[in-house]
Amino acid sequence: MKLKSVYFIIYILLSIGLPAQSIINPVDSFYDDLQVWDAMGLVPALPPLRPYPERFVKLILQTVMESNSILQREKARRQYERLFGKPLNIAAEGKGTVKSNDQEDRQEQVNVSAVAFGSLPVLNIFSISYDLNLLLSNKAPGEEIVSKNSGYAYDIYKDTADIGPFSVYAGFNTSAAVNYKNILWLQGGVSRSSWGDFYDNGVVIGPNAFHTGNISLVLNQEKWNYTLALFLLSASSDVPTNPYTRPYPEKFMSLHSIGFSPWDWLSFTVYENAVFGQRFEPLYLLPISPFMVSQELIGVSDDNIQMGLSFKIKPLKGLSWATNIFLDDAHFNDMVRFKFDTKIRTAIQSGITWAPSIPFISLMQLDYTLITPYTYTHEDDSDDGINYQNYTNNGRSLGAAIPPNSDRISLTGKFEPFKTLKINTSAAFIRHANVNESLPWDVAAPYLYSANSVYSDGGILDSPNAGEGYFDYAHHNLMFMEQDTKQYITQLGLDLIWELPPLTFGTITFSAGYMFEYIYNDGVDRNMFTGYELASPPTGGYTQAQMQQAISNAKSEWKNNLSNRLNHYFTLGMKLLF
Repeated sequence: MKLKSVYFIIYILLSIGLPAQSIINPVDSFYDDLQVWDAMGLVPALPPLRPYPERFVKLILQTVMESNSILQREKARRQYERLFGKPLNIAAEGKGTVKSNDQEDRQEQVNVSAVAFGSLPVLNIFSISYDLNLLLSNKAPGEEIVSKNSGYAYDIYKDTADIGPFSVYAGFNTSAAVNYKNILWLQGGVSRSSWGDFYDNGVVIGPNAFHTGNISLVLNQEKWNYTLALFLLSASSDVPTNPYTRPYPEKFMSLHSIGFSPWDWLSFTVYENAVFGQRFEPLYLLPISPFMVSQELIGVSDDNIQMGLSFKIKPLKGLSWATNIFLDDAHFNDMVRFKFDTKIRTAIQSGITWAPSIPFISLMQLDYTLITPYTYTHEDDSDDGINYQNYTNNGRSLGAAIPPNSDRISLTGKFEPFKTLKINTSAAFIRHANVNESLPWDVAAPYLYSANSVYSDGGILDSPNAGEGYFDYAHHNLMFMEQDTKQYITQLGLDLIWELPPLTFGTITFSAGYMFEYIYNDGVDRNMFTGYELASPPTGGYTQAQMQQAISNAKSEWKNNLSNRLNHYFTLGMKLLF
């Protein structure tokens, strides 16, 4: 065995672990249980924006602890003790990951961290929650080993110090809230968020999106709720070769929503978003004025506005069907003429959740997600090449993990055969195509003139322009999955989490995971046009035949670089909670 491998195994045995958890982390195990309690009808209709403040989390746990389900009462009690048993929790944790594939390309990652988290109630109406992480890792931000279309576990930046083979990163998430009788709260901080009925990967705000500064006001009533939120985002470069990769300030997103729950079996919410930048716009903080009206009032037509409708039906106890329709943009003149092969930029997610009253089955979920071409993208003609309009934070999607012009069907199972053992299974099939393959030659040509100044990867940074504004072709053609070349991804995952009985100094939790991933046509999401093919036209310019040939050559080279890839991901973990 090579010495490098021996060192890696030693690192794993000493420092393997789990991501940090607290109530301000929307992937905390509390929210896993909350999804079950929601489906079982043990809690009333909930506001869509998470994380929740400390007092509201306590109310949820107390409600479940008073329910008639012995099993769920015990889960809620354990969560209460874990989250609020003491104001300060200290943990030592990390994660060891190995990725191997059929091309003998092996990668290894070790994360070691010390974590402090907890909540502090003040004066019975005010609370502070925090999650502080000092991380040592052998991988820089953006280089982490994760499966395709997955987020990163840590909110870290590139500023770092080095200790041997590791770099040292600091991760901080904090939140403060003022809460009045759990019917009104104002919360602000720096944390990840999630929105809607899909806790693991929503299309509005996903829990794997990079953390944001955020301020939210929530009015929570028995039959309805209202949310107004402002997210303080980081803009990123719209130029692939821009050497400056740092985030840029003055990018914002406002969101407001109103939800109704007229009966226990039905709830629905209407919402609206606005992404804008290089100025702060107070009109987007007015509580009930539509953002479309505000945009017209201030005479700014290029702010990125979305709207949507979500609803959830619970036909039986433990069974729920949720759907969210996120509308980014649409060509309504074509649609009212029943022409649906037109601009329809939307994300649709629909799924069934089953949380049975069976001891060893926690939850089963089947859902389908669809993202049409150019959804989330937005042109920004700022002089510095920074995009303040697209649906990203720090260059990463705020919404769904899959890119535009994709769809995904996924099946998730969460099991607890014993009180101390959790088994999570997952299966997903994802399709994706690069929308640029469908563009006619005269539409694609500006990409080749652009001297590598725009994206042509078909992703969230690839808006339908090449320096000449929105293409008319993209306004009148849907192009969803119409391309000849498609990427297919199959993922199968298994995770085990085992918590030992409490010891005198605290608790120990072990984890192990495996994911099988097969990617057919890996590389579809790379730039199709390099941007240099027609960057230096001869005297008199290129002929039509020359342009067509250049486009054909670029597409052929892009396609020739595609490959099939079989990946295996192995993880081991341990967390010491003191």
